[in-house]
Amino acid sequence: MSGSLRDQLIKAGLATADQARKAQKQVKAEKQAQGKQANRTNAQSTVQAKARAEAERKAAEKAEKDRELARIANEKVANKARNAEIRQLVAQHDMRTKEQHEDDVAYNFVHHQKVKRIWVTKEHQAQLAAGHLIIISTDGRFHLVKPEVAEQIRARDPRRVIEPVKDKKPEPGSDDGHYAKFAVPDDLDW
Repeated sequence: MSGSLRDQLIKAGLATADQARKAQKQVKAEKQAQGKQANRTNAQSTVQAKARAEAERKAAEKAEKDRELARIANEKVANKARNAEIRQLVAQHDMRTKEQHEDDVAYNFVHHQKVKRIWVTKEHQAQLAAGHLIIISTDGRFHLVKPEVAEQIRARDPRRVIEPVKDKKPEPGSDDGHYAKFAVPDDLDW
């Protein structure tokens, strides 16, 4: 009884050699089919895993792009709202007259490293020189507002406020002290 089951069945006459070979081929074919099936399943699962990973990566990229577009849109809306607030403040508190009069004087100031000129009344010129009025730039136009309003505008957009020129302190050894005792006539315009 040391032989295989097939050999024992052939010796007992229960099966023929052809039946044994057919059974062996069938078993071998089933094993090969199972192996191919397993390989095919592994290949399919690998392809599916790659496709799933690619889909997740694309979804993450799309979500990131959507977040960026939403952030940009929100910034645009916030900028529009801020600009509308600034325009409203300027419209309510603008001290500059809309028409130019014959007695208006030119007031020169520096804006973006360029000398600009606006025409103002003599009272406004004195207030600008004293720092009681501030120049605001909106939509390419210049307006005069009080310092309190300028601070509100500066809180929203500091680029709109044109800083007044501060008088420099005299340097030690300069002749400013000597010339201080000579009065400059009030009616002298440069």
